[in-house]
Amino acid sequence: MAQNERIDHINTVNWFKHHFPELEEDFHHFANERKCNRIQGAILKRMGVKRGVADFFLALPQNGKHGLWIELKVGAGKPSKEQKAFLERKAQRGYECACVWGTEAAREVISAYLKDYINSRNIN
Repeated sequence: MAQNERIDHINTVNWFKHHFPELEEDFHHFANERKCNRIQGAILKRMGVKRGVADFFLALPQNGKHGLWIELKVGAGKPSKEQKAFLERKAQRGYECACVWGTEAAREVISAYLKDYINSRNIN
């Protein structure tokens, strides 16, 4: 993972924790970007690590969706075919899915997904 992408991931998590501390345990990052040798890779594969899993998952049903998957890219980065297939498969199964470029875009997607949650939180 490039330094810029790492910074955007950290900034997204920090923003989420600041704005939604009560949902922190429901917001997950999947560290599939690590480098490893063939043996480690084979072990991870046997343990269930899969190519293409999106970077973030918000395990909170909203708006008739089961949860929110986000693939976060920076700069000219493009989703891999495995990442595209993962997001398409999850969307077909009732999840909200997005591939976004940069922290600000991730914030917008999360805020839009949580719109009803935010409104209900502000009323109470």
